[in-house]
Parts: sequence; structure tokens; C-alpha cells
Amino acid sequence: MRVGINPAKAGLPAYTPKRLGVSLIVYIPVLEGYFQNSLEIFRYQLASLRASIGQEFDLLVFNNGSCPEASAALEALYQDGQIDWLIQSAYNLGKAGAWNWIFAAMPNELICYADSDVLFRPGWLEASLEVLAAFPRAGMIAGQPNFFDVLEGEGTAHLQLAEQDGYSLDEYRPAKEIIAEYCYGIGASEETAQPFYQKPLPAITNHAKKVQAVIGASHMQFLIPREVARQVVPLPAAHALLRRETMALDFKIDQTGYLHLSTLKPYVFHMGNTINDRLLNELQSITGRAMQSERGKAQKNTAQSGVRRFMASLARRPRFNRLFRRLYNLLFQALNSE
Repeated sequence: MRVGINPAKAGLPAYTPKRLGVSLIVYIPVLEGYFQNSLEIFRYQLASLRASIGQEFDLLVFNNGSCPEASAALEALYQDGQIDWLIQSAYNLGKAGAWNWIFAAMPNELICYADSDVLFRPGWLEASLEVLAAFPRAGMIAGQPNFFDVLEGEGTAHLQLAEQDGYSLDEYRPAKEIIAEYCYGIGASEETAQPFYQKPLPAITNHAKKVQAVIGASHMQFLIPREVARQVVPLPAAHALLRRETMALDFKIDQTGYLHLSTLKPYVFHMGNTINDRLLNELQSITGRAMQSERGKAQKNTAQSGVRRFMASLARRPRFNRLFRRLYNLLFQALNSE
């Protein structure tokens, strides 16, 4: 039986979302091996995000089936007020599956998505908004030059725009340090990195506003208007991370006449799963605080063990490297199977 009147019926105002909402997907199934630094790197991400744009945004974190320890750490951040909306999923719904929730639910006019290992640099939002203003049909704007054509040459939205007066298709050659940083972030070998230095990137220019953007956007981080996000869901989501499913986002955006674009300079950086002095020094320059990795120090203290040195030397040989990776994948699947 209900007693009394719900106070909310007396005209209590609802929360007014900020213009920008940032959404992060966190998947940390264990705190060992590949994922041993993931929670710490996620905290670095939050620090860089706050330092780069302050408090004028809403933060949604989608916990995509992480281990109990990581889930508890995210809950503590939520209780501390560092996360506005926390979705605790007991299961890994996959990247596209989490996008379905995020894009359908976030009430903000602009939604920034990022993987949980992306570093934000000052100016990323301003640069993204400049591209959005110069290209009103921008559907995705990434804060790092895009080096891969996810649409594999099948995109058409930028061709339609180039036919209009004031726009032109061009080529952009990133500086060598931009290419080197990108290759470093994705862990590209010297052989894999070579083509990036030789091939220019496709670009489009708004001559009236004197703004140029690279054609294409990555799935690592991007800004998407809410009206576009609502149109692309639901996405196919039968796997944890399948290129065919994440590519469905790109094809849907292109098919609705929206553009995939990215900034000329790298305003975001892929931290990956390692912590080193280079990363810590940049974090300090962004946040103004000295950053130190306790786990990283412990790793350095044990890195000289004979067994580890021997295994590391084997891993540098291509044949053993392939073998170790296959073994790691099999063990990971075995340890995380239901």
C-alpha cells in the first residue's frame, strides 16, 4: 500500500544533461597478463580527460563484463563522483553491443566515445568541434588522423560533399613524428609501419572556413552527434570484438549520408596496455601532477630474472612469437570460458 504522495510529483526538476557526454567501455576480465595495467591506465585516461576539458561534460562508463576487482574499483569511482552513469554488465556484450546501449541511451547533444586506453590531450574537443562546424554532415570525428579506410573504398558520403561549391578532395601528408607516434601506439613492427610513411591520406577541405580534415575515423575514439548515434543502432552484436560488426557502424553512417572525418593532428593517443616513462611524462604535462606507476616499478624490479630474459629473447624471434601468441590466446579463452 502506498502512503502519502511521491515528492517528485510536486514538480521536482530532473537533471539537465550537459551538451557533451563522454562514454567509455571498460573490459578488464582479469588483472594479470595482458590486462595487468588496464585499471591503472583507465585511471590515467580519466585524469587526462578531466585535465583536457574540465568538468563540463557527463561521463558514462560501461563496464562490459569485467572481473570483480575491476568492477569494485569502478563502483568506488562512481561513489566518489568521478563517474556520472555507471552500467555494470555481468556479461561481455561486445563492443558493438555496448555501443547499442550507449548510443540509444545517452541524452547529450554530442557523444564522445573512447576505448578505455585512450589518452586525451588539451585541444581535442576544440579541434573536433571545428571540424563539425566546417562539415555539418560529419557523423564521426576522430581526434587522431585516420590511417585505415575502414570502408575499404566503398564510402560515398564525402564524394557527394566534394561536388558542392567550396569543398574539394585533397591529399594530406602527416609529419613523420605523427606517423611514428601512431605506429608506436598500435605496436606496429618496422615492416608494418613502412607503408604509412609512403602513402598520403585522403582529405577534404572547406575553403570558406579554411578547415581541412582527414577522410575516415577510427573506432578507438570519436565524437558523434546524438542525432546520428540514434540512427545507427541497433548494430549486429554476436561477438565480443569482431571487425565485421564494428564496421557496421561505419557503413550505416555512410549510407545515411554522414561523413567519417578526423583531425590533422593527434589530439588523442593509444596508451595500449603498457606503462613507461614516456607516457608518465606526458601525463604529468597534461595534468600538472607527477604520475608514478607502482606496478611499473615492481615490474622493473623483477624484469631481470633469468627466466624472463630468456623468454623475452625467444619472443623476439618471429616463429616463437607466433607460437607464444597462439598459446596465450588459447589460455585466455580457457580461463575466461563460462
